[in-house]
Amino acid sequence: MKADGARDLLSLLRKAPGPLSGADLARRFGITRAAVHKRIEKLRAAGHRVTGTQRLGYRLRAGADGFDAVALHGFAGPLLHRSVAPSTQDEVKDRAARGAPEGLIVVADRQRAGRGRRGRLWSSPAGGLWYSILLRPATAPAHAPSLALVAALDWAEVLRERGVPAGVKWPNDVWADGKKVAGILTEMALEPDRVQWMVLGIGVNVNNRAPAVPGAVAGSVRDWTGPTARGELLSAWLARFARSYARHGRGGFAPFQRAYNARAVLNGRRVTGVGPDGPVRGRALGVDAAGRLRLSAGGRTVAVLGGDVSLLRPDR
Repeated sequence: MKADGARDLLSLLRKAPGPLSGADLARRFGITRAAVHKRIEKLRAAGHRVTGTQRLGYRLRAGADGFDAVALHGFAGPLLHRSVAPSTQDEVKDRAARGAPEGLIVVADRQRAGRGRRGRLWSSPAGGLWYSILLRPATAPAHAPSLALVAALDWAEVLRERGVPAGVKWPNDVWADGKKVAGILTEMALEPDRVQWMVLGIGVNVNNRAPAVPGAVAGSVRDWTGPTARGELLSAWLARFARSYARHGRGGFAPFQRAYNARAVLNGRRVTGVGPDGPVRGRALGVDAAGRLRLSAGGRTVAVLGGDVSLLRPDR
């Protein structure tokens, strides 16, 4: 949805306590009623549930999870809600390559081909929160990946505010009581000195039955909170992440290091990962100012560069 007035109309409908007539909208925007109708049709084509009657006028109908009422907190949007999508990540990547603005969000009730890191299948049944957001960070390519850690930290804080004992599991998961409740996939298009675009794909088990997860036990937010409106959770995360995104743009990951380590579920645990010289086992010491996981291994401190990190059993 281009910035041609449809977004302003959407904002007005969101704030309106009741229906707004076509004549009233035409007066407010200084356009014809036919032009109002065209903007309404653009909103509908973007997935917004705008209803209208000749007697009462137009109003925005929020779905059961309130996605139409999600506040974007400074992100340009739009937020596109799909009942079913092959992959929100693929749709946002395709739109990014065609010049879509930063802040585009695609959320789906269900995905047919959701995926996680390393191309793994990500089960995305009804009841979960599956979405991708387009970013165009003005930061060096080396600093951009740590935004995934920031996004995970913000999700942990949103869930903790609702009574879920959530923490962050490096590099891209949110856990609660040893169960994985959310995961993040990061994909980027890079030039030597800048990030063309970055897409964060995020999946949160909310009201769905937690699917099987290789190498981990999964949980759903409802296990701690009961049924929860997904739109309300997304709005709360966007509010946090908007502030964090701006802060990361000014100072990279360093301002988040202490908070991340305070929520890190691996600290003090024996894990295996990949260091500069290959696979390494050691005890997790937390992340450094660049967001790298530090391990104590064989009397030295090793920085894990990326990839998967697995917990080791006590006897290993």
